[in-house]
Amino acid sequence: MEELTRVDPNEDPYLALRTALAVAICVILAEPLGVSQPMMPIVFAMSMMSNQRGALNVASFAGPIAMPVLAFVFSWIAAATVNEPMLFIVINVAMAAAGIALMLFKGSRGGIVLTVFPAMMSMSALFSDMALAAIRDSMAAGGVILGVAMIVLNIVFPPQTSRVHVPVAKPLDTTSPRAELLIRLAVYVPVLLATFATGDMNLLIVPIMLAFICAEPDRGGRMDQLVDRGGGTLIGAFVAIIAMAIYHVVPQFPVLAALITLITYWLIDKMTTGRARPLFYQYVCSVALVMLVSATFGARDAFEVVIQRVVLTSGAMVGAIAMLSLLEAIFIPSRPEALQAA
Repeated sequence: MEELTRVDPNEDPYLALRTALAVAICVILAEPLGVSQPMMPIVFAMSMMSNQRGALNVASFAGPIAMPVLAFVFSWIAAATVNEPMLFIVINVAMAAAGIALMLFKGSRGGIVLTVFPAMMSMSALFSDMALAAIRDSMAAGGVILGVAMIVLNIVFPPQTSRVHVPVAKPLDTTSPRAELLIRLAVYVPVLLATFATGDMNLLIVPIMLAFICAEPDRGGRMDQLVDRGGGTLIGAFVAIIAMAIYHVVPQFPVLAALITLITYWLIDKMTTGRARPLFYQYVCSVALVMLVSATFGARDAFEVVIQRVVLTSGAMVGAIAMLSLLEAIFIPSRPEALQAA
């Protein structure tokens, strides 16, 4: 997997401001543009803008451009195969295997596209045609909004460097690539299929978290993911609870938009100035935004949103780490000791 490196505040002093304003734009334009799932453009805006981390280049627009394309491609695949169970399962497993392999052996976050997006669209197709269309259209609209916002915000608040950020990749170097991949699929695929069987969109977070754990090449990377994403879930839940309490006192849309913007600015700024790894703060922000938007824009109870996210994320990650360690000890006993202890 690629790792987020810390940004030098002298090179990009406006990283947090650009990210917060992009999120604010997505929040404000969601209703006028008919975005029925505002959580998607909001979270994607936070993630992609905070990942820029240096001078703007052509590759920076890959995400906003790809979002509408991927939304229509994967939604079409899901809609075309959802009534053919065997084909539906085979295609989803094949894309998951390709995605995890990309992340594991190439260290590419591009594998997330093949792992998370198809699962999201397939789960929506199982739920209803309307849900699939809502997520597809929300992703497409989010990509357009984010692309325009990225251009404008980089002109108004440009990075103070010409250096283009190069992600740090950690691919797995092994003499048993097939066994390594099969072990990870043995953990990931049953959970993915079980999630499909429930038809519950709220459970999709489980295979998503498992994908990040399975994509790590060693135990050290998995524990980092547990700390950053598992710990980030707990802190993000706490931040969301405080924000929801404030919104409960003053339930007005401008207050909600201001809370989302301030949370984003504070946590993305911590990616530059905080002591923890940048991914930790980014994930805290992601969790806080998802919980806050789900509880306020959706019909679910706020307490249910928080508790379910914390329990599912923590349980899934701990269980996946334990299963991977057990399977590796059984089927790959010759793995170098240094890698097993990493």
